[in-house]
Amino acid sequence: MEIQRNKKKPRKGAAMVVVVEAEGASQDKGDLPLSPAVMDEASRVLGNNDLVKEILLSLGLHIPLVHATLVCKRWLHIIANPEFLGRFGKLHPPRLLASYVSTMSGCHMLVPSQGLPTEFFSILSRAKDYFSDLEKNWCGDDFDVLDWCNGQVLISVENSITDFQQRLAICTPLNPTKDFTFIPHRQLDVPQGYIKMDIYDFFYEKGNDGQMSIYRVRLGCTPTRKSICAMIFGFKDGAWSYNHISTMIDLPSRWLQRKNSGLLIDTKFYMLGPSKYILGLDLVSMSLFIIDLPNGLEHRNPEMLQLSREEDSKLYIIHLNGLQLHFWFHDINNTGNTNNWVLIDTISLLEVFSHIANPSWDSEVDIKIARGGNSGDFIYLHVDDDVYLVHIKKRMVEKVFDNGKVFRVHPFMMAWPPTFTKKIMMGNILK
Repeated sequence: MEIQRNKKKPRKGAAMVVVVEAEGASQDKGDLPLSPAVMDEASRVLGNNDLVKEILLSLGLHIPLVHATLVCKRWLHIIANPEFLGRFGKLHPPRLLASYVSTMSGCHMLVPSQGLPTEFFSILSRAKDYFSDLEKNWCGDDFDVLDWCNGQVLISVENSITDFQQRLAICTPLNPTKDFTFIPHRQLDVPQGYIKMDIYDFFYEKGNDGQMSIYRVRLGCTPTRKSICAMIFGFKDGAWSYNHISTMIDLPSRWLQRKNSGLLIDTKFYMLGPSKYILGLDLVSMSLFIIDLPNGLEHRNPEMLQLSREEDSKLYIIHLNGLQLHFWFHDINNTGNTNNWVLIDTISLLEVFSHIANPSWDSEVDIKIARGGNSGDFIYLHVDDDVYLVHIKKRMVEKVFDNGKVFRVHPFMMAWPPTFTKKIMMGNILK
């Protein structure tokens, strides 16, 4: 459904209303002179905030909802209310717009998702041009996508001229006019007696102001790699801060290097260990904790296991076991209970890939989990040299890339919730 607002100035004696009609219905694009009875009836509907909320909730698509904020101040304040945005987001979750693919040969591309409404085409077109320019400008550099959050992308750039020193930057494909934000380099040393291990960079929304900080976590291990601590730095408002060191914790087994395998859920950050456990870091208390994996589940091969999250802020594990995907759930608020894992779903890949699968898959096909995704609604799989997007709940697949060595794939999600500038909120919109 869509909202249309007549942009012409109304004639004297005529009334203009916002018409909400089903797509495909006939519409009179001229002014709409209405009788007093109809005007009174319309005003009772459009003048009732509760009814307007229900009408706006039925729109279904996020773009018309944002356009509706331009109708009047009252509609803007209804839509910008966090409670309303929360209801709308639950009814109409943010869409997967495209998949961002980087190959071993250094090629980067944005592959649109299948079946997208036409309202998203202009957004994707701008984003594709943005990434194309990005590749041209940095064709001599090695850059990698680290994290995505609400339309912002955290990237890492290494340049041979600077001895491959890593630089972080924030780019905004959904807002191409906004400049890059380069983040100054910050060395993260570990306490004396520890050796440097993994580094994780990710977005973190601290507080209710909607502003994103960047957190960098550096792990430090004892020489035996049986004890570990974490150092955290935060970057916000142009400067590094939050130099904190966590408590030390003894590990069930040695920690092995495994870059960029972390997942943030609320105020807890989770990292896959080398064997039978997950290492967790509470960003508030700066304490580390251990979560054992379900009985019998190990992840010596990182391409067979992936951490995942849902909108309900819960921790999930997706395990590739032969030609089956197993989905496990754990209550993150009960970190002391290692028996709290529940197998909630199993998918047969032979059934999901029925249109391309054949009997030889049992012995010949090479299937691996592709890095990227971290969502309970979909997962990327390498099938030989092709990459597929598997929609878990719909039990559907779509090909993302074929006949190439893909280094990494990331989901390109629609930004949600929308942000409203102070200028708009102060009333510089149509009355």
